[in-house]
Amino acid sequence: MYEATTKDKAKWSFQIVPEAPKDSEIVETLDCEALVVGAGLGGLSTACRLKELGVSPLVLEKSESFSGRGGHFGVPNSSLMEKYGIKNDLQEVARQWILMSGNNIDQELLWTFLVRSKEAMDWLLPITERDGLAPRLVDCIYPSAPYTEFFGAHSFPPEGYIRGNFAPKALYKYAQELGIPCRFNTPVTQLIQNEEGKVIGAYAKTEAGIIKINAEYGVILATGDIGGDEEMCRAYAPDALRTLSSQYTPVGCNTGDGHKMALWAGATMAEEVFPLMMHPQNYAWVNYFFLFVNKNGKRFMNEDCYVQGRATSIMRQPDGYCYSIMAADYAENVLDSLKYGGGILWGNAGLRYGEPMNIATDFLSVDTAIEQGNAVKADTIEELADLIDVDKEEFLKTFAKYNEFCEKGQDLQFGKRKELLYPLKKGPFIAAKLGTALLEVVGGVEIDTQMHALDKNKKPVAGLYAVGDTTGGMYGHEYVTSILGNSHGRALTWGYLAAETISAEKNGNK
Repeated sequence: MYEATTKDKAKWSFQIVPEAPKDSEIVETLDCEALVVGAGLGGLSTACRLKELGVSPLVLEKSESFSGRGGHFGVPNSSLMEKYGIKNDLQEVARQWILMSGNNIDQELLWTFLVRSKEAMDWLLPITERDGLAPRLVDCIYPSAPYTEFFGAHSFPPEGYIRGNFAPKALYKYAQELGIPCRFNTPVTQLIQNEEGKVIGAYAKTEAGIIKINAEYGVILATGDIGGDEEMCRAYAPDALRTLSSQYTPVGCNTGDGHKMALWAGATMAEEVFPLMMHPQNYAWVNYFFLFVNKNGKRFMNEDCYVQGRATSIMRQPDGYCYSIMAADYAENVLDSLKYGGGILWGNAGLRYGEPMNIATDFLSVDTAIEQGNAVKADTIEELADLIDVDKEEFLKTFAKYNEFCEKGQDLQFGKRKELLYPLKKGPFIAAKLGTALLEVVGGVEIDTQMHALDKNKKPVAGLYAVGDTTGGMYGHEYVTSILGNSHGRALTWGYLAAETISAEKNGNK
């Protein structure tokens, strides 16, 4: 694992520990009981819960505002789910999660999330409702083995909206009500440690100059992921550089600042290679499951796959894209298919639990993709082939062979289940272009179940905590979608638990 090192031994520039500012450079000194670095979901959850527990936090954020992205907040159980009569078996969720992670996770962290996340979600729900949001349970899962997903994705749109990430706004307003000071455009640059190595504060930059923050009970890193730092991706997540785009917002903020500061303070990373959260939505945001062909006109996978699996396979294709081929009866076949498959970019990721799916009005419909230039339609398959960038002759052979499999009810190439072998016979035909986009790199600082950052000997770095996508240990080779949106659920839960730990330290209950 990479460790902070001196300049003459550094392999990567981010391993070089910067020199601390001189006292003469300090233009302001601030005192707080806990410094929260980052005003996203994890940071704001930490700060609000700290204040509730009697600890006075200060929040510093490098960008001009609080931030949020995505639309799902995944936990295995909640009071909202109970209203629908849904209660997941945590043992089953854990088994599936561990399977999808290739057994390469910290199972103690996983079980901490599974057991404590209901409490954290039930804490968040009334905060969002007071802000006029309408929490909903999302009806979008892949329901069958081996990619089984469980209900648990929550979203927080206002009434009249389909989806959207409004929860951080509600938390920020709550932070203001609690009187929590938040400074924006103030990037934290380096931690301060005493002679014993305990983190006791940090330095940050403002337009006026460098400020020093004394944090009596420590610093919580909630700075997001490394996906916006090319060098860190080369070191920890090289496949991130194979994706066609990053869809992280705010652009330029996820540069691994917390990861770097943690390394300089003696912490270590939980993974040698960080897992990726990526979806095949660089072009069209509608995939389905019929026939995928690459630019050579060839089929390359079993299209009956969950969202991360599709993303990985598509990323491996020439120029990193493919086309999803559909016939005129795709809508009725998609609706029928949801007994067998589904999930993101197959089902409707904004659908309220219990509502019927209507593809014609789907937020991310085929018609939308056509309007945006990410899909095309033609009366015949030959005409369609002329409209897309494929080897036409090979494509027509692939198309004919696929229909033979469908007619026989047996896929002899990639083994797609017979229930999902719907013949592509009826025109007009549609081709939606698919490419893999990076959402986040979900690996990072090694932590324990109290959110302490750990050193190479798995001992806490005193006074240092980390939450959300600044942390690792929860995923294997890729992001797990056993519960959609669990990265947000993790950020919420880790912030909630970090506050508990710091409050206990303040009260002498270490």
